[in-house]
Formats: sequence, C-alpha cells, structure tokens
Amino acid sequence: MDPGGQGTTATRLRSAGSVFAEEEAEVLCAAARDGAELEAMTRRREAGEFLEHVVGRVEVMGERLAVAPGVFVPRRRTALLIAEAVREARARRAPRVLEMCAGAAPVAALVARRVPGARVHAADVDAAALAVARENLPPGAGLHHGDGWAALPPGERFDVIAAVPPYVPRESLALMPREVREHEPLLALLGGEDGLDHVCTLLDGAADHLAPGGVLLLELHRGQCRAAAAAARATGRLGAVDQVLGEDGSTAVLRVRALPDGPAPSSAATRETPSDLVLLRRVRDRMDREHDRPLDVEALAAGVHLSAGHLSRRFREEFGESPYSYLMTRRIERAMTLLRSTDRSVTDICLDVGFSSLGTFSTRFKELVGVPPSTYRGEGAEVLEGMPPCIARRVSRPVRNREAPGTSAS
Repeated sequence: MDPGGQGTTATRLRSAGSVFAEEEAEVLCAAARDGAELEAMTRRREAGEFLEHVVGRVEVMGERLAVAPGVFVPRRRTALLIAEAVREARARRAPRVLEMCAGAAPVAALVARRVPGARVHAADVDAAALAVARENLPPGAGLHHGDGWAALPPGERFDVIAAVPPYVPRESLALMPREVREHEPLLALLGGEDGLDHVCTLLDGAADHLAPGGVLLLELHRGQCRAAAAAARATGRLGAVDQVLGEDGSTAVLRVRALPDGPAPSSAATRETPSDLVLLRRVRDRMDREHDRPLDVEALAAGVHLSAGHLSRRFREEFGESPYSYLMTRRIERAMTLLRSTDRSVTDICLDVGFSSLGTFSTRFKELVGVPPSTYRGEGAEVLEGMPPCIARRVSRPVRNREAPGTSAS
C-alpha cells in the first residue's frame, strides 16, 4: 500500500492504544491486497484482535508460521523451548519428536525445518489448532486429535516430547491483556488453581510415552519449576530433572529425563507409593491439629514439597474429598463434641473451631449434620449416651445430607 495509507493506519492504531502503531501499520499494509482489505484488517486490530490473527501469520525465530483466529499465538519466549528441543533432537539419529498441547505447532515445525531426518508429531485437543498445525508441518507429520495422552495411539514412544501446556493460574486471568482474554482460547491458557493441572497430567503419563533415554521439555514460569519438579519426582517413573532459565527472567524450561532402561510398570500400586501416602497423611494430620486456622493449601503443599494443585488432586483421590471439604467436616466434628460436652454458647464454639461467621457456621452445620447447632445440642447427647467412645465417634461423624444412605434430594 502507499505510504499515506500506512501513516493513516498508524494514527488509527495509536488512537486505539497500540504501543507499536508504526510497526503494526507496516505489517498490515504489506499484508493487505487493496484498500478495502486494509480497512477491514485495521478495524479488526482496532477492536483488539491479535495482529497475528489479522494477518494470518507469526514470525518465530526467523521462521514464518501460519496462525488463525481462535488459535493460541506462539510467543517469543517459546524460543527457549524450541532451542532446547532442537538441541535434544540433533543429539539423536532420526529422532521422533512430539509436541503436546501443540496449537500451531511451533516447536514441531522448527524442529522439522532445522533437524534433518526428524520425524515430527503434534497433538492437541482442538481440531482447529491442528488444522493450522498441518499448514506449518511437513507432509507426513503425525497429527493426533484428543485430550492429553489419550490422543496418541497405544505404544507410541518418542525421543523428545515438548509442550507449552496451559500454565496460567486461574486467578491471574484478570491480569492478562484484554486481547488475550477475548481472542485466545482459555483452554490454551488456564492451568487450574496453581497453573499446574495440565503440567501434572503430562508428567504423570510421560514415562509411558518416552523412549528409553528420552526427554520431556515443558515451558513454565520459573516460579512454577520447583513444584513441577517435585511432581515429576513423585511419579517414581522418571529420571533426572533440571531446568533452563530464559533471559527474560520469568520463562523456564523444565527438562525431565526418562529412565535409561525404560519406565517401571505403570500400575495403581506403583503410582500409589508409600511415600506419597505418607505426605498426604502428614497434610491431613496437620489440618486436624490446625483446624481452627484459615485454610492455606499453598502452605500445606509447601510443607510436603508438592504444588497446591497436585496436593488438592491427590488429596481428593486418596480421601474422597477436597482439603476444604475435609477441613469443614473436621471443624463441624469438633463443634459437635463441644456442643455435647460443654455449656459454652453456640457463638463461642463457632469461633473456637475456626468459623468467623455464625451464619456460615450454622448453615454448614445443618448441611452436614441435618439439624441446626442448637437442635443438635438438645438431641445429640441423648443419642450417644452410654455408647462406647470408639463407636460414638464413628456414628457422630458428620456426613453430607446428599451422601447419607437413603437420603434423597429435596
């Protein structure tokens, strides 16, 4: 397009809040075939759509890749992961390389272009993302559609597995730029409470898909590496773990080696190691001792060297309820004892067991026990009178109404 059109476009983009208005105007003018298309592109960019989505391409490490609206745009920081994947692939003969959570498949695409003989694959839960990946990958590349490891055919193993999993903590979404929140799929961004839900899923199944001596490479925020490394070691089926830090000070690549002789058998007994159970029981015991304190899952997790998300998942798997639900049950159980055995007021007992609101306490008590605290005080002692303590404790343990035998929802 003519220079005048570029200047007008830059002015409009600057008014819309673009920090790099001149550079973006140059890209738009180069991509537009005529004035009408430039106008349409400019309006899309003014509305906050990614520049890369508007022009249909992104440059990564000097290579041009296709992108499309609704597909995660590869970031410059991913150059660290790509460089590590290329280095690992070059150290092997005819390596099999897989990019999980691939999106547009920038890692697989650049490995294919820079490592002769590499056989690349890409997997993603989003069919639209895989359609874009197909444009970026060479003919014959493997494309696998599905959720996590379930996307892969049984028995497939790879020398290098790389991924940019969704690792943004849920509470951080509100802090992200508007264009990210409105124009990229949240599925490709959010990783649960601590950002490690998908990371832990990849770590849990990595041993079954890495070739002996293979390596798993995961892009993370550097602040997540310690917890992720602990989760990798907790599997008991992976080898050495280390990390590579990016020059930006925030990006890191977690590098997890496969065992040289292949993984140990994958079974429930293997995954449920005694040390894992010991850690969970330590957390539960601490919650019992500190039931009157506010719940701090991060502090509990740090005390046993796990991530908060991993602890919450494993706690539910082992004990059948979340840490929060367990703590509420424990508080109500203690309140039941105090109501039966003391003359203290309901308000005093409410505060003693850790509730800050009498209304919340009464609501939770009725939800778990079936009657309000004052009613239970009058009836509970009579029901348990003369009953052996070991039996009384079991009978009096609070049970959610929806879980109680023979109870139907109203």
